[in-house]
Amino acid sequence: MSPISVAQFLEPESVVFDIIVIDEASQVRPEEAIGAIARGRQVVVVGDPMQLPPTAFFERIDAFDDEEQLDLDEESILDMALAAFYPFRHLCWHYRSRHESLIAFSNKQFYDDRLIVFPSSSHDGRLGVKYHKVNAVYQGRGGNSQEVRIVAEAAIDFMRSRPDWSLGVATVNLEQAELLRLEIDRLVVRDQEAQKYIQQWEATLEPFFVKNLENVQGDERDCIMISTVYGPNQAGQVMQRFGPINQKTGHRRLNVLFTRAKYRVDLFTSLTSADVHEDEHVSYGVKTLKAYLEYAATGRLESGTVTERPPDSDFEIFVAEALKSKGYEVVPQVGVAGFYIDIAVKHASYPHGYLAGIECDGATYHSAKSARDRDALRQEILEGLGWKLYRIWSVDWFNNPKAELAKLIKFLKELLHGEQSLSSNNLPIPGIKFPTPQDDSITSTAKESAPGQTEATFPDDREEKARKSPLLADDVEWVVTRGAATFRRLRRWGLENGKLQESEQKLLYWTAHDLDRKKKPSPANARKVRRIFEKAVRDGFAEG
Repeated sequence: MSPISVAQFLEPESVVFDIIVIDEASQVRPEEAIGAIARGRQVVVVGDPMQLPPTAFFERIDAFDDEEQLDLDEESILDMALAAFYPFRHLCWHYRSRHESLIAFSNKQFYDDRLIVFPSSSHDGRLGVKYHKVNAVYQGRGGNSQEVRIVAEAAIDFMRSRPDWSLGVATVNLEQAELLRLEIDRLVVRDQEAQKYIQQWEATLEPFFVKNLENVQGDERDCIMISTVYGPNQAGQVMQRFGPINQKTGHRRLNVLFTRAKYRVDLFTSLTSADVHEDEHVSYGVKTLKAYLEYAATGRLESGTVTERPPDSDFEIFVAEALKSKGYEVVPQVGVAGFYIDIAVKHASYPHGYLAGIECDGATYHSAKSARDRDALRQEILEGLGWKLYRIWSVDWFNNPKAELAKLIKFLKELLHGEQSLSSNNLPIPGIKFPTPQDDSITSTAKESAPGQTEATFPDDREEKARKSPLLADDVEWVVTRGAATFRRLRRWGLENGKLQESEQKLLYWTAHDLDRKKKPSPANARKVRRIFEKAVRDGFAEG
């Protein structure tokens, strides 16, 4: 039972438990937990302070605006327990990720590398974190329809190709999740293999889902597809407003989002790390988003810190000047994991941070206490963090600088070409062909009427309802046409049958209230109301 259910259904002093265990305590408010705690002789509070806090996010559905920068988070029973009880015990074994790259980012970013991660026996390139750049436009108020189409097509392709893997789709905001549900429903009704996949997994503990980051905690699937939603607007500008990520606990939301997969994460994004600006004023959540975008694209765990230290030697200055003359940007003495990389290299056509690190045998090299430290250990650690390193020996450089520079430029060009083709080569399991941005010119109607394609049917009226729910349909007019009486009856039906959540009941109440006063709902709320209505019809609600 949940803590609040204990307080609601068990009479005071009717039973006293020997021990009370509160799991996922980071999401439990103190006032919800106190009734359960009072009924036990001992209490064990279990949770992760780096995961979702209690939030009033869904209680503001009558005034939903994804871009509002509101702090709706509250203190949890876990926060109070950590302050009151000391010492606390760390649970360090990480069991979910079957590939170490799935947890490596969070382990370093949030847990100070304390988690014990079991190495994968497979070096299959199809596992781990995969980055897919989408050239889409963010329309504001939560919507990115181009990204929706691409992710929905990818999900259907996955269902056809890997029916033995469970799948979940997670988005960074609520509105994108609603758009994705509608689009996936529209595609599923025409694809028998996708229908079979959903029905097959519906009977298990890991059914297919589409959720936003506010309610994905506790879920795990073999593969998780993530839609980051935000991106450049029509003018090509990326506004630095990332909804709940901008809040002071935004990093905790992202930590949950990034750690739901057992085998594979596919990140679909209209952003690069260079699009997210970082300074001393931005929240930890925004910094985390920027770092993860770079990690997904490059595999680099440490992006490096600009130290403002000058080059160690004239040799490094000569190399840096030569690289600048070839169009590269250089940053001297970048700090990474306690080391300093002599020259970190950037290029205008590579948006994911540093392209490579150049090691010179300057003062840092000669100050190492042993050959193992300077030649083996240092390189092993930096390459383990995802850096591509290139070493130049000063003797070779001064003997023939043109030849050494040519070799260095060749290395950087090959690296640049390989990194630029990362997204197109980063396709997952054989058989899945993710749509590219060029596919956007192919309309849904053209795809649906392709020769030889059979149209699937559902045993009920879902097909007709899905036809009436195309992406970005006029949901506001749909709600107005139904009228206030319809949504009052739906709310009463939900109360009688226990089919509606409290937040859904509130939304229906205020929708009917607004319609009585000739006031139209917002597009976001209208879309949610329509989704509630269609689900209720499938569950037995009679519209007439």
